[in-house]
Amino acid sequence: MIKDTTINVRINSEVKNKSETILNELGLSLSTAIDLYLTRIIQERGIPFEIKLPSVDETEKALKIGKIINSFGGVETNPNFDKIIYLFAKGDISYEVALFAIKEEFKNG
Repeated sequence: MIKDTTINVRINSEVKNKSETILNELGLSLSTAIDLYLTRIIQERGIPFEIKLPSVDETEKALKIGKIINSFGGVETNPNFDKIIYLFAKGDISYEVALFAIKEEFKNG
């Protein structure tokens, strides 16, 4: 295919530099990577990876954790507690594990 169009894109310089470093290791230019991405959009008739909002279930779980915190008096958090919330938010631990860990942290804290 003949490349006959130019695209101008504004992007964070750190994102550009880091991605170019990785692409260079792969032997690709940024232009080639963008061309590959756009080609995949055509092939898949959409974005070639999942883009989604948090589910209602995840939001409800986060609200439940907030209620648990408030039920213990809404005390100030510590680094261990913050780590539990972070792991839950990332999806690394389940709601049940987060709930158990929060209760233990309040008991021991």
